[in-house]
Amino acid sequence: MNYQFSNRISKIKVNPLRANARKNMEHPDVISFAYGFPPEVAFPSKQLSEISQKLYDLENHETFLQYGPSEGHPEFLTALGKRLSSVVNVYDSDTDDLMVVSGSTQGMDLTVKAFCNEGDIVICEAQTFSGAVNSIRAYGAEPLAIPMKGETIDLDLVETALIADVDHKIKLIYLIPTFQNPLGTSMPLADRIRIYELAKTYGVMIFEDDPYGDLLYEGEPIPKIKSFDTEGVVIYSGSFSKILAPSTRVGFLVIPKMAYQMVLLGKQTSDSHTNQYWQLVAAKFMTDYDFEAHIEGLRELYKEKFMLMMAELDKISPDLMTYIRPAGGYFLCGKLSDALDTRRFYDYLIAHQVAVIPGNVMSVEQEGFDKYFRLNFTKPTLTEIRKGIKIISDALKVASISSSSEIFEQEAM
Repeated sequence: MNYQFSNRISKIKVNPLRANARKNMEHPDVISFAYGFPPEVAFPSKQLSEISQKLYDLENHETFLQYGPSEGHPEFLTALGKRLSSVVNVYDSDTDDLMVVSGSTQGMDLTVKAFCNEGDIVICEAQTFSGAVNSIRAYGAEPLAIPMKGETIDLDLVETALIADVDHKIKLIYLIPTFQNPLGTSMPLADRIRIYELAKTYGVMIFEDDPYGDLLYEGEPIPKIKSFDTEGVVIYSGSFSKILAPSTRVGFLVIPKMAYQMVLLGKQTSDSHTNQYWQLVAAKFMTDYDFEAHIEGLRELYKEKFMLMMAELDKISPDLMTYIRPAGGYFLCGKLSDALDTRRFYDYLIAHQVAVIPGNVMSVEQEGFDKYFRLNFTKPTLTEIRKGIKIISDALKVASISSSSEIFEQEAM
């Protein structure tokens, strides 16, 4: 059969480095710093089991086993709305509506579907979440990669692009402003205000992707862009994947009321509803248990790993690599010295069974960031962090052009 695939699916890129990292992860002895997984200890299994049993003890099981509303189960939406209003400060029931989606990636997919035609443009940070980039390309839109300037997408270049957009092709600005993936950076408040003002001025929507925002380990939280949205130009996206369990596939959007119905129509062509069972479990967790204590427990668990990884990285000479110190989230981002041989570095990691995500994978164009690599610290154990960073340190020495021959000779002895 000679398959004729659609133009939209053909535009989605597959990177061989990502496949290589996944293959490496499947080996049982691999130390993986690659993917953003929580460890098993992070799952509140006891509470989830109790909640599940209580649901099945009810006389009426239809409330979670039957078809449900496309926008989300009312009990979950009520509990979620209270938390987003009082804890996160991104939801105002007078101006916004809530929609439950199957993970935040579906939220981005639906937003592009609702706002972008083929040939339209979505401004993105040059290094960003690959799933969002594929969502953009899948609908025939084009991601416009803007480099970072410090902790922030270069706002001068964003403004230049908006000014030059006389045909009004730019429809969205996709951002991960808090604990950015893959860099770990957080946009300062002044820059959040400025990009919001740019969006208002030029009539462009902001998609604020915030899967890690609850996981702050140092400093004070920075207000979300959505928290000062008075004009309905920000869609806020969150998820329970990082704070409950990835398999829930329960994400959510906070959408301005005037835009809500069109996004909902887009969802109804994708699925009937998001998983009812997990919505009810998450709702009961928020109403019947101390959900904020659970979040605090995650912060304590991950902070220990976060601090250890940085302490181990600090032992490495900055002549070999530097890294960006985040204040929270799931990831650190390292950068090889320009003098290092990148291929030799990755070959050494593969040979010694340490998996990382190369920088090109987590970028719009999948090129230009050869010297960057992303490290996850939430999944590996403390022992694996110590051992894995030591192997990375050795790989950096091997990759040093000036000393590589000597190191290889020592290994051969």
